[in-house]
Amino acid sequence: MNRACALFLSFLAFLALPPTDALAEPSSAGSMALPHACASLPVDILDVTVTPHQFSGELRYGRAADEELGALVRLVVAHREVKGKDVALELAFNGKKPSELLKSGDWCWYEMPENLGAADKRYTLAPGTVEVFTFNAGKAVWGVGKAFELTLTEAQTKATETLRVPLVPSNIQIASVSCLASVAGAIYPDSMVVHVLNGSADPIRVREVAVYPTAMASSRLKAKLESFGGQKEIAAGERGGVVAVTGKLPIRRGVVELVVDSGNGKTQAVFAPLMYKVDQFDIGSGWLDVPSKPGIVPLTRENFLKLLTRMHVNLIHNENVPGYTDTDLCKAYPMRLMSGFTDLEKYNSDEWVARIHGVDILGEPQMGVPPMKSYEKLREYAAARYPTTVTLSDEKEWRYYAGLSDYPHFDAYRVSAPAMDSWHRYDRWDGKKISWGAPLEGVGVMTRSLLAQSRPAPIAAWAQNVHEGWRDQFMRKRKSPTPDEILTQAYQSLANGVKSLYWYSLQSWSLLKYRDCIDITTRIGREMRALDDLYTAGDATWHQRIDKDGKPNLDLNVVAAPKAALLFAMDLDYYPDLDAKVFKFRGPRTVEAEFPLPAWLRKPADLFRIDADGVHDVQWSVTDGGVKVSDQVDRVAVYVAAPDGNVRAERAKRIEKLKAAETALGFDPAANDADFMLLCRDLGFDDPKELDKLK
Repeated sequence: MNRACALFLSFLAFLALPPTDALAEPSSAGSMALPHACASLPVDILDVTVTPHQFSGELRYGRAADEELGALVRLVVAHREVKGKDVALELAFNGKKPSELLKSGDWCWYEMPENLGAADKRYTLAPGTVEVFTFNAGKAVWGVGKAFELTLTEAQTKATETLRVPLVPSNIQIASVSCLASVAGAIYPDSMVVHVLNGSADPIRVREVAVYPTAMASSRLKAKLESFGGQKEIAAGERGGVVAVTGKLPIRRGVVELVVDSGNGKTQAVFAPLMYKVDQFDIGSGWLDVPSKPGIVPLTRENFLKLLTRMHVNLIHNENVPGYTDTDLCKAYPMRLMSGFTDLEKYNSDEWVARIHGVDILGEPQMGVPPMKSYEKLREYAAARYPTTVTLSDEKEWRYYAGLSDYPHFDAYRVSAPAMDSWHRYDRWDGKKISWGAPLEGVGVMTRSLLAQSRPAPIAAWAQNVHEGWRDQFMRKRKSPTPDEILTQAYQSLANGVKSLYWYSLQSWSLLKYRDCIDITTRIGREMRALDDLYTAGDATWHQRIDKDGKPNLDLNVVAAPKAALLFAMDLDYYPDLDAKVFKFRGPRTVEAEFPLPAWLRKPADLFRIDADGVHDVQWSVTDGGVKVSDQVDRVAVYVAAPDGNVRAERAKRIEKLKAAETALGFDPAANDADFMLLCRDLGFDDPKELDKLK
């Protein structure tokens, strides 16, 4: 027997393990228990993942949002024969084709055998293949608690089987997966950080994490596991996870399988689609190729590149900028890229894959590109070895775009900017209505909403910064956000689980006009870089809003990684200055807050505050489920809690190294007037008074 056969028979033996009761439900059409082997077809349904649609209902809109919630549904299907004939598989749902359900408005988009075949050849499921079929349904009849009849047909033989599939989310969930490389700079991942949520009534043990490097079941690889904190069990209702050492993986879209044993003697497997790529925390910016003056492209000016580097920006929203990408400047100040990258033959090379953050080809599809059209455009990148992204803008509707891309992100701001919500409808300001701004904590609402319907895929956010063209019809004297508004919006995304952050948009002349924003952007960048590995390997595990006198007063959040937790306290006791038309904070305040920690981090050896200046002592104590912190909070405070007492020194060294790198650039236009004037001249502004005339 060859090795491929042996592996595949081992896989089939696993399919015989007793399934969980979670999806079992009696039906005259036959109940659906997972995994399910079709009697009339050589096809197994290994898993049905159900992600409920999310809509927070917290933002204010001029028209009522549709509160009908459907679900994103993925069917993990395998051809169980090692050798044999391809199955010309057709799927029907409640007796209808996917295209019919799309036309009727039941579904938003789908990826099924019906649309996976070529124009001249129908789709077939090859022997030994594991495939994921997806539909995103916008109607409540396809929501959690409902069920549908799934009919599988072999188009040539007409062999048919019908099953009843309940739409019930698994009680064991893969909350997030981060792919890492053991060698710095490598583009091929060789391990995964897998966060697991045990929503069952019994403790569980992670038995296996397996990956499918190709679509063949015979390629199934079991990873070597190291539990978070040596945690042997994940208690009922708790979180846990493992670092799974897989060995070198190809860069492609695949499937991750989590196998757990529960206290009731049952074994359960859950699956998640994933793009295997090395994940890293990128800090981006957009539209930096827009000329500051005719003939002057900022990205071709070394001093502007020094400024971006000083602010720890390592990603630009560009593909090709003559005078930068084709010169030594690109080598001296390397940036990762986000753009269209349509030439797959060119951009699939290792050299380009190392530089590409992701595809951004759709613009903001909610402005007029339906989900199915968006899918068809992104489908062109099925063979790309770099991830796709989608830019979402309207929280009440972005659930319809769920599951479309490898790296979804959103683009929504809270002051002097176009917005989908109606700012004058918020009653946050003691009866005062304003039209130039909205509650800054709305960014956190949107981050939590996008994360919940995107798991386990990573998400990112465009954070508001200086930009030419922010709205002026609201008579706000200052068109761009203040440093405080920039800080708060950025941390509302960071504290709620983004894995990269993009500034919108650091346009060159706007940075000159709003010079006071350069330093805060640098400080936030330094803080993100000091903790970027924890953001990458972490997962947002907890959020609490604390009100005072019926008004938002404080946001508390936890992002937990295998080796440490990040704790966030964000002051919400700010107010609108009706004359200046900006949000203002009242100054540092004493905060006492309790943070629940996941089990593997509940006995920290140390806890400290970290910011752009370094690490700081705080008063703290251990509680039954976490820690209690007492500290002075100035707008935002970030704490690190770790069971290893050496983490403090490690993070302090990181901060000092980052500050030294900034100093080594020898260029500080935020604090040095001569450097600022040099940057002005480089960008075409010999007379700084010209900046006063800019928008």
